Amino acid sequence: MNVLRDIRFGARLLLRNRTYAAAALTVISLGIGATTAVLSVVNGVLLQRLPYEAPDRLVLFRADLPGFVRQPALTAVELAALCGQTDVFESVAVINESEASLTAPDDMTALTAASVSDNFFSTLGVGPLLGRIVGRSDLGAGWVSGVDISYDLWQRRFHGRPDIVGLPIEINNLPMQVVGVLPKDFRAYLGSSVPIDPSTSVFFPRGRGYDDDPFRGQIVLARLRAEVTPASAQRVVDSSVRALVAARPSDYPTGKVRITAARLDRDVVRDVRPALLALTGAVGFVLLVACANLTNLLLARTTARRREIAVRASIGASRARLIRQLAAEGAVTGVAGAVGGVFIAQWLVAAMLALAPSTLPRREAIVVDVRVAALAVALAVVCTIAVSLLPAWQLTRSAVFTHLREAPLPPKRATVTRGAFVASQLALSLVLLVGAGLMMRAFAALRAVPLGFDPSHVLTMNVHLDGRRFDAGSIEDSRVVRREFYERLTDAVRRIPGVEQAGLVLPTPLASVPNTHRYAAGPGEPQRAADLLIAFEGTLEALRVPLVAGRYFTRADHARAVVIVDRRVAETLWPGQSAIGRRLQIDLNLGPKWTEVVGVVEHVRTRNLRADGPPQIWETYATQAYAGLTLVVRTSRPIALAPAVERTVRSLGPGRPVEAVAPLADYVAAASSDTRFALFVLGGFAILAVVLAAVGVYGVVAYTTARRTREIAVRLALGADATAIVRLIASEASLWIASGIASGAIGALWLSRYLETLLFSVTPHDRLTFVAVIGLLAGVAAAASAIPAFRAVRADPMLALRSE
Repeated sequence: MNVLRDIRFGARLLLRNRTYAAAALTVISLGIGATTAVLSVVNGVLLQRLPYEAPDRLVLFRADLPGFVRQPALTAVELAALCGQTDVFESVAVINESEASLTAPDDMTALTAASVSDNFFSTLGVGPLLGRIVGRSDLGAGWVSGVDISYDLWQRRFHGRPDIVGLPIEINNLPMQVVGVLPKDFRAYLGSSVPIDPSTSVFFPRGRGYDDDPFRGQIVLARLRAEVTPASAQRVVDSSVRALVAARPSDYPTGKVRITAARLDRDVVRDVRPALLALTGAVGFVLLVACANLTNLLLARTTARRREIAVRASIGASRARLIRQLAAEGAVTGVAGAVGGVFIAQWLVAAMLALAPSTLPRREAIVVDVRVAALAVALAVVCTIAVSLLPAWQLTRSAVFTHLREAPLPPKRATVTRGAFVASQLALSLVLLVGAGLMMRAFAALRAVPLGFDPSHVLTMNVHLDGRRFDAGSIEDSRVVRREFYERLTDAVRRIPGVEQAGLVLPTPLASVPNTHRYAAGPGEPQRAADLLIAFEGTLEALRVPLVAGRYFTRADHARAVVIVDRRVAETLWPGQSAIGRRLQIDLNLGPKWTEVVGVVEHVRTRNLRADGPPQIWETYATQAYAGLTLVVRTSRPIALAPAVERTVRSLGPGRPVEAVAPLADYVAAASSDTRFALFVLGGFAILAVVLAAVGVYGVVAYTTARRTREIAVRLALGADATAIVRLIASEASLWIASGIASGAIGALWLSRYLETLLFSVTPHDRLTFVAVIGLLAGVAAAASAIPAFRAVRADPMLALRSE
């Protein structure tokens, strides 16, 4: 009952002192809101287990060899070698990226799809919601007779109809049926840079041809046996690879290959983990700054209540009783602040998801749920009670008790305590500001990276072709039919008013990863790796890729095996010589193919902004043909012109779905989204911390100035210079400011190294950043300390003396 009485009394005091309540609740709500938001992201991405059975026993295999760096791509021979290690792996499963289009007589919808081995879902420990899992028994005479679909596709396209299992559908112009629906929460989380959309809609059974495919493109994962550790499994994999290289030297001409078995649950978050850990540390600093600020508020408030406390003590209240009362008041503040913090966290989570990179895994698990909200309340209560104990302890010290009954608390001790908290706020704020400054420098460096093309004023959209309508019997005849359609399409788009140039490309720069193949100057010459990109006439001109030598593609090249190489290929194969007219052998999936070099262009950043990537070879539709290409249109009004371009595509007939309509500049912005995300969140937290620290400096100086009102009035009455008094007051605050900035600089030097993986073209100890941040924070703190001093000297000294 006593505790409830203390809580009710604390609530009445909070309502009565509205100025203090507004300040305290604002501070704790902002601190708890920011902390809760980041913890929600960390909980959803890093802490929650993957929705698979025993996810810590799942491993993903990555290959490292010349031309490939940590690529989730194995060959059929390497897959067979891993499948033979039955004493290490309980099961070895495979998934491959695939294309799918749900077709109807007058409609065609592109879907995300993948082909999986019979044991893929059982390896993950996932069963069907309805029906069964696909297997090789679902391979029909034509291609596939049955598929599994995602829960989302079942609801979106088939409206959740209960008779979905066994329902006839047509995918890629082939009749088949739905044999199963996957669980609602299933997502294909398969590691960073794995080319499988987590929200894949259709799963095909894996065809038999994959077992003998020499192409390096198998995405393989395995489940370790219960008694096998990842380290021991890696040793077995290393031994198997060495034996494989020795037995098949022609498959590994360089002899350099390593296959790594990475824990899947760690690999999924490998790319985002550094950023999230940095944000967790940053929000921890914000919470500490908020607690220090709240402590200063409580110190001021309890000092103002010293006579009340003395009276209560004089009529018999024990020290423990007084401390309990003050702690209860802090708990009330904490609960009220936590409620506001949860609402702020909801808004911050939505804002962070809007800023977060598209590669952020498990976005659907990021919510401010009941557990996170309960943690926020507990955290707020613990923080407020903890920061209430210091002023309560100081105010109820036995040495002070007697003094409280007679005179005010000596200002020196209270001022030193509050000054120490201000110094800590400045130190924490400086660390956050340095982090934000480094991210700003890195973001600016990323935006200044030479792309090799001009993304401004370019519209892109993916155009898929219905295979049934573009099937001319033989492979070559079908290639001609598709090529002729694409030529008609680019001609029609160029006739749209406002279009400067148009072409077709695969893949879209910075939107997806190109296929890497081997190339050589001739038989017996060293083989090297390069990214292959398909380009039609007008594509390189629309992208404004600079021409170094030779010419761009023409309409006649669509049916010829010609290529355009980047400067790096030309300088590697023919240094100091002309590359034009040279022959180049490209090792494609169906075997080597001879091509002729007709042009040399600058290197284009197609993978990401942080690395150049492999050299590039631009090829024509005659070398490789795909049913889906990206239309690139240069125009001064990309967004405004998008509907007209879409209408033009559809006017050429059905069976040509358009998707992913976006300006090319959006893909460039997305390529730096991880750095932008860290910059905005760190910057927001840094600004919040600086504001709180500035308020803290102002509050301490205002408090000490108010305690010296009589002294200042006497000095002014005796003719002292107002500027000198301001300088005197500010110089006393400068000690706290200097100590806070010095300790913050030391902390920033140590902690900034954890941002290294997020930085680009800037070191963690960048001098310019440190100097600029220290100058900024010192200026803000100096201004905050000068304002109350100026207010004090502008007051009428006679009024101040009369009030004393």
